[in-house]
Amino acid sequence: MRKIISITLLVFITSMIGCRDKSRPGDLPALYPCTITITQEGKLLEGAAVTFEPIDSSSVKYRATAITGVDGSATMNTYGFSGVPIGKYKVVIAKIIQDDIEYKLNESTGKNEPVSYKRYRTVEPQFSSAETTPHEIEITGKEKKAEHIFDVGKAMKTLIP
Repeated sequence: MRKIISITLLVFITSMIGCRDKSRPGDLPALYPCTITITQEGKLLEGAAVTFEPIDSSSVKYRATAITGVDGSATMNTYGFSGVPIGKYKVVIAKIIQDDIEYKLNESTGKNEPVSYKRYRTVEPQFSSAETTPHEIEITGKEKKAEHIFDVGKAMKTLIP
């Protein structure tokens, strides 16, 4: 049985939950709705982690993040709140999967349990860094809802050592 699990989802959830309360920070600026869609070779890409990295980090303190759904779309959130502050951002997109999972029968439970796996990058590395991604977005606050589509090139599966 081949099972693919997105590690990026776990990283995203962990970063969103953290060790903080859910109250809105006093310095969190107004947020504006933004939905993005990620494609790869013209197909919708599920399970990709997306981060908006501020181009001018002095003007925007918070990063917007999301994970794409089965339809390739994601509604961006900042500090756990829906929306994105006004600003210009680099769009960083990554997807890492676990595959080639080996199972072993646990004799005490009678169930097959995973004992090893390999991690693979499935999006070209240039898109997973603010320094190299060609994708940018500007949130002006003037549009009712920002909607954008970004493509991450050819499908790939590169082993992460």
